[in-house]
Amino acid sequence: MKKGLLKGFVSKALAATMLLSLLPANAVAAGEDPVVVVSLGDSYSSGEGIPAFYGQEKAWEQRVYDEDWLAHRSTKSWPGLIEIPNVSGKLNNYNVKQTNSSKCKWYFGAVSGAETKHFSKSTQRKDTYKRLSLFKTLKTTSYLPKQADIFNKVSGDVDYVTLTIGGNDMGFVDVITTCATGSTYLHFGSGKLKLEKQIDEIWAGYSTIRSNIKSVYTDIKAKAGAQANIIVAGYPKLLDKEGKGVLISEKEATIVNQNVTKFNNSIADIVNECRNQGMNIYFVDVETEFDKDGGHQAYSDNAWINSIILTKQDQDLEQNGFVSAYSIHPNEEGAKAYARCVNAKIREIENNKTARSAMLAKAAAPEVIPDTSAVEETTAPATEAAVNDEDVIEATEAAEQTADETLNEQTVDEAAAETE
Repeated sequence: MKKGLLKGFVSKALAATMLLSLLPANAVAAGEDPVVVVSLGDSYSSGEGIPAFYGQEKAWEQRVYDEDWLAHRSTKSWPGLIEIPNVSGKLNNYNVKQTNSSKCKWYFGAVSGAETKHFSKSTQRKDTYKRLSLFKTLKTTSYLPKQADIFNKVSGDVDYVTLTIGGNDMGFVDVITTCATGSTYLHFGSGKLKLEKQIDEIWAGYSTIRSNIKSVYTDIKAKAGAQANIIVAGYPKLLDKEGKGVLISEKEATIVNQNVTKFNNSIADIVNECRNQGMNIYFVDVETEFDKDGGHQAYSDNAWINSIILTKQDQDLEQNGFVSAYSIHPNEEGAKAYARCVNAKIREIENNKTARSAMLAKAAAPEVIPDTSAVEETTAPATEAAVNDEDVIEATEAAEQTADETLNEQTVDEAAAETE
């Protein structure tokens, strides 16, 4: 092989080798490191309203000290139904508290009732109450750690973080309570409804909520690393568009649903703002999925969201009083709907990674060298495939410099051999 051909071959080969160090880890050695997923957020991520919850198999006296049960982390939550390409099964097969896998590790840290402050600023209080017998009542108070603390337990680089956050800051629970206790049928006059006034007050102070939501995203990036894909899921419309008789009027349902959409649009804006600032973050809309076939909101014919449940359920933390915490939360079908939306986004992200890796690898692949043994010297083609990625250009230039040095050394060695 003549020197010009050798130089072109070595240059391209070294460029390809150096390029591999620039590709994502899963493109270089897929399967060597486990996929790491961290799921955080509020009750819509924890799976409130969808028993069984982790830890509920314990006796009441023990479960009240179980962090997973206090957080109401469901074994059927949508984060547990996430599927990662090239990883068999779903994330609930890889819960780090249940199994130790070399393929995938899932850290589940969402907590029912969580607000933005519970991510990195405040611990979250959980009270329990149950009468165990005629003469014995058990009451406890516990404080769950800040959600950001979970990253101290993570082993390996984080690939994905999923969450829903902000609904409790917006007072969704209080809004629904107002709907149920202050029906428009009892409102007289032309003034605003109590519900409308309440929502107006929320939006009047929204600048603080918005800032807190963005802070959660930036804190996650700082904890998880810039390589982590942050997936923020929105919220579905909550109530059937026709309402529910005297309990919730059609007007109330319309007001609530319109403001859920307004809130989702704001979350999407925050995510886009963060992306424009270089953050690896994505918004996932779930409204469209829940709106299919006439809608699957609470009180619809085929509801994927629990209605207002007026009696305590057996896994409610506080067994005194009325109204279950399960109320107006996705049921098992709702969790599956969330998972479908998030899984579609993850497939999109992974497909884009694969396409980019293939493009970069192709750009630096060694060219096929024709048989030119009869030619004394061959000049490299005048034009080569254009490469837009600056990292590839730098790698190629460095490889070519190395090739020149290698060829110079080879020439000296050949001359010395001929002299001998």
